[in-house]
Amino acid sequence: ILVTAILGLMLLFIATPFAQAQEAEIDPLMNQLSQEQQEMLQTQRQLMLRNRQQLRASLTAEQMAILQDRTQSHEQIRNRLRESFSEQQRQMVQNQEGQLRQVREQFRRTLTQEQRQMLRDRVRQTRENRDQGEMGNRYGFGGNGELPGRGGNGNGRNGNGGN
Repeated sequence: ILVTAILGLMLLFIATPFAQAQEAEIDPLMNQLSQEQQEMLQTQRQLMLRNRQQLRASLTAEQMAILQDRTQSHEQIRNRLRESFSEQQRQMVQNQEGQLRQVREQFRRTLTQEQRQMLRDRVRQTRENRDQGEMGNRYGFGGNGELPGRGGNGNGRNGNGGN
């Protein structure tokens, strides 16, 4: 539970540039949902954002420095941040996760089989796309944001092998 909350907080800080692209991909999914389901998702999103804001407001200067440390992986940052939480912060995250779990469960109960399958497919596709472009480090293919065929060692997919 705590890991999920921390990951969510980190994603807000780190993945903000990707939000617009993701919103464009979500639009077709939203068209398949009822007005009530769309409102439930909006409520869930607002709850997540409010929770992140509350947690962020509770962070100390030292904890903010941990979040901004670009020399460590996401996992290392998450672990260091989690270890630095006060008991009050741990309780806050636990309470927030409980609220979010309830909202998500209410949403899940409204889904038809077709909608469930559509969402499963979308999650699978998103995971495949994410895993395809990253080599397990925070900088992507070449370790510093390098893409195949664009600079680097010349051995990219679209290059000529450096010749």
